[in-house]
Amino acid sequence: MNLDRLKQEFNSRKKGILGALASGTDASPKGSVDKQIIHIMELLNSYPGAVTTSSCSGRVSVFLEGRKQSSTTSISKQDHETDVAAAGGKGGDGRWLFVTHDHLSDDILQETQDDATFLNTIFGGIPSEPAVTQLLREQSSETRYVHLKFEPMILHILTETLEIANRLLTCAISSSFRESGIMSPLKNPVVAIRTMGLAFDAPVGIYDPEKNVIQRFIEPSGLRLLARLTNDRFRENSRRIDSLYKNLLSAMEAAETPLESKQTRALRKKAEGIDKGRKIAATRENRVEPEDPLEDGISF
Repeated sequence: MNLDRLKQEFNSRKKGILGALASGTDASPKGSVDKQIIHIMELLNSYPGAVTTSSCSGRVSVFLEGRKQSSTTSISKQDHETDVAAAGGKGGDGRWLFVTHDHLSDDILQETQDDATFLNTIFGGIPSEPAVTQLLREQSSETRYVHLKFEPMILHILTETLEIANRLLTCAISSSFRESGIMSPLKNPVVAIRTMGLAFDAPVGIYDPEKNVIQRFIEPSGLRLLARLTNDRFRENSRRIDSLYKNLLSAMEAAETPLESKQTRALRKKAEGIDKGRKIAATRENRVEPEDPLEDGISF
């Protein structure tokens, strides 16, 4: 396929994608773009040779696996595709019981909140109880697990040329999104920006469909601890997103012209303002007023 044809195909697809974004059309379950990465999408979509195709800024979720095929029952391919979960638990009535694209709030995590309210929130209203020993021993290939998960940012970018794709990939890897890569390098390459190092997946219970009850492996205090760990992952995820934005901005400025356009300058100023605000907030949060002069400089 010649370069002119590739360019035409890219421009046509970019026009369609940007038109859908402008109209508010979003195919994700959430139905909208995550606000935490809008600035990255705006930057990429302003570049002539790139356009974002799908994205997620990162999320904390509690996921219930779908129905699984019995090891003793054979079913048709059609039934398997519609009624039974695939690997990973999706399909077959597999669903999120709780999901957020931001840090878990103190209202959810605070110990003063009663356990019933906390469990009702994270399990999406499904009742729960401590798992009985017999149930744990009777696990099978049909067992439906409940997972507490953190999934870091993922972003797919359609590019006009392999040269542009490689430039974006370098930015991604330099920003600690080390599992990033390029797909379809012979056509309009797609850059997948991702990292698995921050991913977190903990089975926390088993779903009993007959009783519509979740049998918990972990007590509420332990679930709160795991939830706090996801917030630590979210903070690192945000740091990498900030780093990615700065690296992308620098790469695009270098690729186009030494003179800064009004649009690029506005985006850069916005990034600098966000970075400055976060540094000020972090300084305030980390400031400790010692009660004893001997403790000056010690923090926990």
